[in-house]
Amino acid sequence: MEEKLVRVVMTKYFALKGIKVVFSRGSGPDLLIDGKAVEVKGSRYDFDRMLRQLVDYACKYSDITLALPFDGLTLKQSLQLGSLAQMIEDARNIRLKVFVLAPDQSNGNTFFVMEFKNAQNVGAYMRPPAGVTLGLDPKDPESTIGEAVENLIKYDPVSELRKSVCAEYTRDISKVQI
Repeated sequence: MEEKLVRVVMTKYFALKGIKVVFSRGSGPDLLIDGKAVEVKGSRYDFDRMLRQLVDYACKYSDITLALPFDGLTLKQSLQLGSLAQMIEDARNIRLKVFVLAPDQSNGNTFFVMEFKNAQNVGAYMRPPAGVTLGLDPKDPESTIGEAVENLIKYDPVSELRKSVCAEYTRDISKVQI
């Protein structure tokens, strides 16, 4: 998903919530809401650069929000982002909020937006369940470690995040049509 599309969806999302957005030009966050930073990313971006941007914004703004598509983070990156969020919260008492977007597969003009009030929670939606991580299936005494390893290799954390974002009947998920 292109960054421009993510920006359009988030602008519409904020408008539906009655939140006025100011577009930022030049260096700095992509959007401003009452002087608070909103950084928008597409599916492909320089992760390390984004981390540096977030640290920079933590020193300049009273609040930081990141918006990106479901396929914009790997599991490892989500855990790194969560660690950075904890450091920012400890140092500046700012909680890094994250919005994750996913297109509705049945309607190309509709997107699901899931709000994570704390960036540390994104990784929890991507982690494999304990049965996959630890190996053997407790319901199947005949399962083998080889099967468990195979299941872990097949596990796709990005798809799991997408499923969570597209779960329509959850309080933290909104539908946005552009």
